[in-house]
Amino acid sequence: MKDTRFGAVIANVMSVGARGLGLFLWYFLRLIYRGEPKVVAGFAGAGLAIALLIWLIVR
Repeated sequence: MKDTRFGAVIANVMSVGARGLGLFLWYFLRLIYRGEPKVVAGFAGAGLAIALLIWLIVR
């Protein structure tokens, strides 16, 4: 197989995406089953940050 720079970039992007998805699912399931205040606050803060970022981009 021929190694290309594009393939390496795609592999790195997919690796970061898989890690992010794994962390999201870990904390989401923790939120559902335990309902810890720290996790609830983290999800609320992340949701607000995402909404603020979208609002700033669209504005």
